[in-house]
Amino acid sequence: MKRSFNLGLVLLILFLFGAATFRQMSVSAPDIQTDHAFNTAQAFSRLERLLGDETPHSVDSVANDVVRQRLIEEITGLGFDPIIRDDFTCKPYPNASICARVQNVMFWLNAPGPDAVMIASHYDSVPAGPGASDDGIGVAASLEIASILKGKTLTKPVLVLITDGEEAGLIGAHSFAKTDPFAALIGSVVNMEARGVRGPAAMFQTSTPNQRDIQALKTDIQTPLTSSLAAAVYDVMPNDTDVTEFLPLGPDVANYAIGEGVAFYHTPGDNLANMDKRSLFHMGANGLSAVEAFLAAPETVSEEQWLYTDIFGLFIFSMPLLLGIGFVGFGVFGAIFLFIKPGKSYLQGGVIKALLFPPLALILGVGFAVGLTVLIAFVRPENLFASAHPTALRAMQSAAALLGAFIGFKLLSRNVPRLRLAAAAWIWFGVLGGLTAIYLPGGLILFAPPLAIVILASLLGLLGMRSGASVLLALAAAVFFVIILRASAFAEIMLFLEHAAPLTALYVFCFIFLAPLCLSDNIRWRHVGWAPGVCLALGTVVSLVFAVVVPAYSPAAPQPLSITHVADYDNGTSKWVFGKRDPLPSAMNDIASFETDADNPNDISATAPEMSFDGMRVNVTRDRVEGELRQVTVRLDLPESDRVYIGLQGAAEPKLVSMNGLENVDKPQNIICWGRSCRDVEVTLEFKPQDGSASVLVAASYFGLGPESRALVEARPDWALPIQLGDRRVKSKTLTLAAAP
Repeated sequence: MKRSFNLGLVLLILFLFGAATFRQMSVSAPDIQTDHAFNTAQAFSRLERLLGDETPHSVDSVANDVVRQRLIEEITGLGFDPIIRDDFTCKPYPNASICARVQNVMFWLNAPGPDAVMIASHYDSVPAGPGASDDGIGVAASLEIASILKGKTLTKPVLVLITDGEEAGLIGAHSFAKTDPFAALIGSVVNMEARGVRGPAAMFQTSTPNQRDIQALKTDIQTPLTSSLAAAVYDVMPNDTDVTEFLPLGPDVANYAIGEGVAFYHTPGDNLANMDKRSLFHMGANGLSAVEAFLAAPETVSEEQWLYTDIFGLFIFSMPLLLGIGFVGFGVFGAIFLFIKPGKSYLQGGVIKALLFPPLALILGVGFAVGLTVLIAFVRPENLFASAHPTALRAMQSAAALLGAFIGFKLLSRNVPRLRLAAAAWIWFGVLGGLTAIYLPGGLILFAPPLAIVILASLLGLLGMRSGASVLLALAAAVFFVIILRASAFAEIMLFLEHAAPLTALYVFCFIFLAPLCLSDNIRWRHVGWAPGVCLALGTVVSLVFAVVVPAYSPAAPQPLSITHVADYDNGTSKWVFGKRDPLPSAMNDIASFETDADNPNDISATAPEMSFDGMRVNVTRDRVEGELRQVTVRLDLPESDRVYIGLQGAAEPKLVSMNGLENVDKPQNIICWGRSCRDVEVTLEFKPQDGSASVLVAASYFGLGPESRALVEARPDWALPIQLGDRRVKSKTLTLAAAP
């Protein structure tokens, strides 16, 4: 009688579904240890004093002056001598130069000198929020670490750098790296940041090579959430922290951040009430350990590139990259041997079906998960539709992926020796590992440890110990699962769940590694019924329905929604503008008739009351041609403005010659200037004359709204918050330049 119910397979499916759906439970900040050297209560109290009434404090603002003065007082109170570097500077980006007056604050714990360890953070915030976590958590941790190390005999110089203007575009770090004499002394950097308000500290970036950086991860508490895969992915992402400016200096690097509660990131919700003190403890304790490790590291020791990952926060597992490459290469050969061993020839024993099984399972599984996620995104009008209730979408992705994998297994597993079926999965896995070694070497941490065990399994297969080989293949799959559980949770934090459906490939691999081992050795008596597939299909449908109907946002996971009041000085018109990122709440939509904006189809807008202001004084004070270049100087007089955008249109190869006395900045298409230093300024632009005229667009931003927008602000629900630049008024004026004189 054929057996249609396979208990092992059912338990495997249930286990993988639960693990994939609730993977975020594997990442959390540890409880505060009150007897630890890092005093969390003291660090938090210091942060409370720094932030005061929690007014947002962007670069070169009065509010930032207040926070900086409090910071200086805290540093002085610790017995250190603060150093202030005041600099107006511009940082080039591909299509713009971003400028600001920054005032970096720093102090030495001991005498300055080479191979110094630098503890870095930033004290400015975005205009929308007070920055309690971003980056108050880094500042508080830095000051507490300094107080712990004070008076100790330190083997290297230690500099605490708290930059300004990070949120404007890494301006303070750029100034430090390019102009500060202390920059040449830096040998290692511990940077502490935030992309949320809670969760464990993650160490997501190192220098290259990274052997000394990994040694800095030794800690006496739960390790940071970390992986060489995450670091490799971060390196190719457009995200930046101050470390981006420090890396060209050649230091060792350990870059930390917290990343959960991202719905409050860069909003008024990034406040002291929402900060998790456990995250402050985890950040500070790991930062302290990293500083101590860098202090203990020899000055001149050759290093190589390593692979690494944390194991459930208990310890850091690491190995040299070259060793990992070797494990992958020999692991593939071992899997090929196990694949060939069960049959007497290449034409017997289901060779073709075994080789087709892994790619079919992956294509169906990941395809189902991605396709249904795209379908939900098409149906739902919100951009982050899983923000308030992520479990529904995660369950749908998990069930859909396992359903696809099960269908592939059901179609191709019959009459194939189970060891051959499992070996085929490891062959494909090893090939993928080889491609990863070429394009994303840090990702080999997923492949090398399990494939090392596959090598051992192949040796047992060579000795005819088939049962032992099966046990080792199961162990290899278990090792892979241990690595990917927290790694997938980490990846979801970095990517957002709405974009994380491809992560289901990791759990599909777990399935195709282990499902063959649930089969009977006697293929004549083997049969797998459709019951698990039916259950997975029902789970997919039910979770799909929930993912479609649950609210996208809540007060605990708010919608990002800033109000922009735009006034065109040239024609006297005013309008409210919103991006089409999400539907406008109905109460706000009732205030005015919002339609697609005529100037930008990606926005919606409605006529707004006239904005009361004194006017914009923007004039061309000089326009001349020298040789093949035309030089235009624009005088800006913009009282009370907080941020200025200057765009040069209709000109070839523009160059910012000078601004605020700063010469030869870069070749920007646009200029963004932050703060009070940009209110009364001359800007000189140089470009190649073209036929016809060119124009200069000047848009001045004023953070906050006037009384004419009060009704719209009051209509915004409690599950929506301004973000980034926040609510603001923008006044624009266009200067048309005649044909070259």
